[in-house]
Amino acid sequence: MTVDRVKLRANEIKPRLQGLKQDALRIEPRLVKRIKEIGNALLGYKNELLDQKQFLMEFLNEFYYDVRTYLYEVKPYLNLTDEMQTFFERRATSLIERYWYSVIFPYWFSNEDSKLEIWMKKLVGGEQQASDQALILSLTQELNTRPNGCASRRYILDLSMATDLLASYVPCKLSPVFVQLKGIPVYKNDQRNPDFIDKQQKWLKTCSYWGVERALLISHSAEVTCQEDVSSLADVILKESRDSQDSFVSTLSFPG
Repeated sequence: MTVDRVKLRANEIKPRLQGLKQDALRIEPRLVKRIKEIGNALLGYKNELLDQKQFLMEFLNEFYYDVRTYLYEVKPYLNLTDEMQTFFERRATSLIERYWYSVIFPYWFSNEDSKLEIWMKKLVGGEQQASDQALILSLTQELNTRPNGCASRRYILDLSMATDLLASYVPCKLSPVFVQLKGIPVYKNDQRNPDFIDKQQKWLKTCSYWGVERALLISHSAEVTCQEDVSSLADVILKESRDSQDSFVSTLSFPG
């Protein structure tokens, strides 16, 4: 979107979030509670300590700029279909970003998030793990270099919605696919892997809670590291986005 996302420190983000909370009272009251919840999780911690938590600061920056963009740029057009389309086109906004700001983000802050308190404590405590981060980043970059693809990552998607990235075939009128990657084999000793089954059940429950319409759980090999593998995985995701029906929840193994 139009905001230059300069990385902010804790002593800059805290007061700015308070300012956004005051504006949200007037522009989008449903967002006030979520801003307050995030702010309360930071109470009692010195800014210098918060600055040392990499994943926490990445999330706070992401959240601050998403709130700012939503309140001042997206919300005024949200209920005006033609004007909103023109707004996104003028800013060359990707299909994924449109869906994030117009559908997922407002749905998230308008509903209860039972996981929020848990993952905020982990972020503040520096306990968050970066599982598959390199693969997810490489895959997102690969999809965004494709003329027929786009993708986006968000901490909210990952920590609340069991989604490593949103991906979509372009052009596509259907909603993006919520993609979750797991480095756990589907089968173990020629039988269904109980570890994978457990992860799959939790994923399905999360998808159901958030009303996810199109979702893909990928069990990938630990050897998926080279660019050729990343490119092949991107092909698989785009094919699923293009060829699957408007509502689907699927699991597949990669390589197949």
